[in-house]
Amino acid sequence: MKIIGLLGGTSWPSTPLYYSYLNELVAAKLGGHHSARILLYSIDYHAIKSRYTAPDGWAEIPDLLRAELLTLDRMGPDCILICNNTLHKAYDMVADKGIALGAHVVHLVVATAREAQARDYKKLLLLGTKFTMEDGFFAKRLRFFGLDVDIPSEDDRVAIQEMQTAISAGQMDPAFRGRFKEMLSRYSGYDGLVLGCTELPLVITADETSIPILNPIHVQCAEAVKYAFSAGPRRGTIN
Repeated sequence: MKIIGLLGGTSWPSTPLYYSYLNELVAAKLGGHHSARILLYSIDYHAIKSRYTAPDGWAEIPDLLRAELLTLDRMGPDCILICNNTLHKAYDMVADKGIALGAHVVHLVVATAREAQARDYKKLLLLGTKFTMEDGFFAKRLRFFGLDVDIPSEDDRVAIQEMQTAISAGQMDPAFRGRFKEMLSRYSGYDGLVLGCTELPLVITADETSIPILNPIHVQCAEAVKYAFSAGPRRGTIN
């Protein structure tokens, strides 16, 4: 079994979802007391998160992410999961400039698009941080795969951001589930609901919506486990 590296802490309340689900997948595959070989590198997220909305923040974020990826890569994982949706915009910027990693990076958005295709989904509703919903980096990649993508109304985007900000700081309000249930009841005609923020699975389940959920965390983890059991050398080269 290859080693799965997690770039976590982004934010810390959602990183345990990755650890738990990876172990669930490996336990289901192997049985007994088997668990995943995981290398967790949890970063101090403030330096990156505080730049998301800063005037020149996105000129600096890719270099910050690059440094963290290189640190994790030196620890020797065979593949890497970036435990954050928005940071895949920065990863694309890093990859475009070139980065020499020994580990294979499982791209969350690409994996999500392929899973949507595998499920024969055509029309998706994308939820996430306000930035992720409005910037377009996630939706554009999904559309590249031939998928039709909508985002919630402006008022709902503001409400989602408000709740996401609280959750990412560890401030979970039980009322959030009810707010999401009421909000999502106003949307119909979608094949899938993309939870494009790692905190959203903490408050949105099948109990909150009738739209089939497409959870990028689950998709990303499934791809990582598939890679962990694949043939070939322990250190990958395809990123």
